[in-house]
Amino acid sequence: MAPRITKSPLHLLPMGRYLKPRMVLVAGTSGTAVLAALLVEPPGTNLILWFLLFLPAAIAGYLYRERGIVVATVLGLAYIGVTVLRAYPEPGALLPFVAMIALASLASTVGYSAREQIHHREAMERAPGGAFLLRQEDGTIADANRDFAELLDYTTKDLENLPISRIWPFADDRERFFAQAKPDAGNVVLETQFVDREGRIRWLVLWGRCFDDAVISCRVSEITRYKEAEAALNAEHRRLLSVLDTLPAYVTLQGEDHTFRFANRAFRETFGDPGERPCYEVQRGSRRPCNPCHSTLVFTLRSPQRWEWDHTNGKTYEVHAYPFTDTDGSPLMLQLGVDITQRVQAEEALKGFAGNLQTKNRELEVLRSQLSIVNQELDEMVRERTADVEKLLAQKDEFISQLGHDLKTPLTPLVALMPRIIQREQDPRLRRLLEIAGHNVTYMKDLVQKTLQLARMNSLYIELDLEPLNLRTELNNILRNYAVSFKAKAITLENHVPAQISVRADRVLLGEIFDNLIANAVKYMQNGTGTISIDAGRDQGVVIVAIRDTGIGMTHEQLERAFFEFYKADSSRHDLESPGLGLAICRRIVERHGGRIWAESDGVGMGSTILFSLEAVDAP
Repeated sequence: MAPRITKSPLHLLPMGRYLKPRMVLVAGTSGTAVLAALLVEPPGTNLILWFLLFLPAAIAGYLYRERGIVVATVLGLAYIGVTVLRAYPEPGALLPFVAMIALASLASTVGYSAREQIHHREAMERAPGGAFLLRQEDGTIADANRDFAELLDYTTKDLENLPISRIWPFADDRERFFAQAKPDAGNVVLETQFVDREGRIRWLVLWGRCFDDAVISCRVSEITRYKEAEAALNAEHRRLLSVLDTLPAYVTLQGEDHTFRFANRAFRETFGDPGERPCYEVQRGSRRPCNPCHSTLVFTLRSPQRWEWDHTNGKTYEVHAYPFTDTDGSPLMLQLGVDITQRVQAEEALKGFAGNLQTKNRELEVLRSQLSIVNQELDEMVRERTADVEKLLAQKDEFISQLGHDLKTPLTPLVALMPRIIQREQDPRLRRLLEIAGHNVTYMKDLVQKTLQLARMNSLYIELDLEPLNLRTELNNILRNYAVSFKAKAITLENHVPAQISVRADRVLLGEIFDNLIANAVKYMQNGTGTISIDAGRDQGVVIVAIRDTGIGMTHEQLERAFFEFYKADSSRHDLESPGLGLAICRRIVERHGGRIWAESDGVGMGSTILFSLEAVDAP
């Protein structure tokens, strides 16, 4: 095993060329030796003098190498000169001279080796990224600096005499490194992986140099992040190529010599593997470049180009080409080709359609002119018909009004006289006939009044006197008129309308709604007895009013037709009790107020509910 490298005891002396401590040491010891040679007797055989002469020779050889040998030679010649001057010629005088030169040479060799080891040690300590000394014989670490130890989460003491295989387990890399690290081989550089104390992989660049047969000086720099970035970049590159291979359009990278550097799967499937062939041969089957060559324009102008070309297989391609620079700085062209065959065919068909469309447009212009004339004539006819309809409506309203007046005039005295005539008649049979006549006169009067009221509600010119009304107050005023008759007929009427609910309505028409609905409920009571309940509730901006009765109820068909004019829900429509216009009048009034009205019933014998909505207002 090679010995551990130690520091020289003279390492504290400055190593500069002109520094004085070296010169003082050599000159002092040399002067002492020469002075002693002048004083001692006999100088040629005195062992103490020999030691004094050998000491400066060894120091000079160690510190100055070749120049130290020269100093030792001069010192030996001075010793011979002193011996001759002293007139003590001795045959052994040349022996110290030769020994001094030999000793200086040996000291020079030892000094050089020690300084080289010190130099490598200091270089190892100063080395950025870490350094260590490796024994070649057994593959253990002789020494390591702090940076290298911290890099692998060790201490320098932990690494001393540690087998390199513990932190460098990759045998192939180790064997290749040891095989190349020879004394005369120079620097060995290797990218490899070390393992830290926690078992994590660290990528390192390893520089090694063998300065003797025993020890290899090694320096490392960590490149783990670079390797990770390189792996991520390679993965991204593979992902990009995968994406390009999935594109339905062909993508290529092309050089100035018209050959391909890259072609995706769509290109290869369409044109085959390009290999080293130029683009005009691969895509067009030609032996010469295209004229003009759009690719050349991309390289010359260094600007994007676009063109279309037709392949022999009948397909048309739209090509977009962009200047591109390779990683080594060489110019390339990125080319994207899209199959636009269907679009071109559609454009050709569209051109044909456009021609036909222009013809049709011209025909439509003629028809439009004719239609304009017809529209003008129709507008004139509509205005004339509208005037006629308005005139007829006015005549209808006037006729109904006049008819109602003409019918009411003779009916009024009949309605007033018939009760008196019946009261005075003593003959029962004749009295029965007079009662039937009285009922018919009353029915005709009600029919005339309801018809006039319905006609008035159908008129376009009726104006409503809308005002905020408290619904419960208005209903109580109306119910007072029914108190006596309801009590006589055993009919219960319940007013559940909350006191705070108000609506916007015409007071007279609101009373007409309640009169008709209450009268309708009373008419369909079984045996003339039952209950009528009136409820109301506010739902956002409207008030919903519900009038429920315990009468005969209605079927689904009757619910749908309840608000038709002159419709009667049961057999009573054959008698003269009602003209069947009450609900129709209510519908017209509610609609004129902007609301709606509808009926609900669970079936025959289950009673009925009439509901209508009016605009809600805040309580006055």
